[in-house]
Amino acid sequence: MTVRCLVIGAGKMGSAHLQALAALEPDALAGWAPSGRRRDAAESVGAEFFHGLLCAALDAFQPTHVVVASPVETLTPISLQLIASGVRRLLVEKPLALSGADGKDLEAAVRATGTQLHVGFNRRFYSSIRTAQRLISDEGEEIESVAFEFNEVMPDPAGPLGHAPAVRERWLLANSLHVIDSALFPVGHPDPVRSSFARGGSLAWHPAGSVFVGSGVTTGGKPFAYHANWAAPGRWGFEWMTPSTRYVFRPLEKLAVMRRGSFNLEEVPPDDELDRRFKPGVYLQNRAFLFGGEQAACLVSLEHALSLVRLGEAMAGYVGQQNYRP
Repeated sequence: MTVRCLVIGAGKMGSAHLQALAALEPDALAGWAPSGRRRDAAESVGAEFFHGLLCAALDAFQPTHVVVASPVETLTPISLQLIASGVRRLLVEKPLALSGADGKDLEAAVRATGTQLHVGFNRRFYSSIRTAQRLISDEGEEIESVAFEFNEVMPDPAGPLGHAPAVRERWLLANSLHVIDSALFPVGHPDPVRSSFARGGSLAWHPAGSVFVGSGVTTGGKPFAYHANWAAPGRWGFEWMTPSTRYVFRPLEKLAVMRRGSFNLEEVPPDDELDRRFKPGVYLQNRAFLFGGEQAACLVSLEHALSLVRLGEAMAGYVGQQNYRP
């Protein structure tokens, strides 16, 4: 099959996708952005570049695969436009939608057209996470419980600059979902009947809350707990616990282990050549998107991504917990 891949967006994430895709050598590669200011992102890796009307770029390039790495608030409408234009293989950056309601039109469009749509949670493909999964499998063990933090420390009191107010007000969806998915994907999402979420405080740019805590049992039957305080110092991180080992991801790109009977944290050297050459996780994610293979099981489906959005809405208080369903 001929693979002609178009990347929508030439900002930081769009550039990361273009660099990884160029190394994967599809039959044709191009980038698109509304203006020509970022044409270097495509041309520096030998890709074509289009700007102006998206429909004109689609007609000219005729992509078989499209990666959508546009600003968060445009992910859903651009995806709908691409599906309406006949694109049937999409990889859309997270969170895909800023509300569960926004995702319903996408669900309907995908169902009606048979489109294959995946969502870009590239941290699933980190060397640290893949190494931990291999070690757990080699030990013949399972993850017994999970703990995670998704602190979002902002140096500016106005919050994440460069993003639309609607995105800042739903920042847990726009940014924190990465660590939430990374921590939970092997054990399932929280079971709404056996889990509880709480929040407190507020920020000028995020009135829904600044402190988030919760605990319960996942749909896979595993206990979990989380904490985040966006008004205090901190960082992202999570831990997987097995009977013999605590696997610590802090930062997420690194793996350390604590063995039973010891307090020592031992760093595990990962095989991270690809994570050093490219934005971590992006090369393997894009290879799975274009060519399939065993890593394709880590790609996030539309259904799973929208379940994550509903979970994030409940954790942040954007909707009541009674509206959450996995």
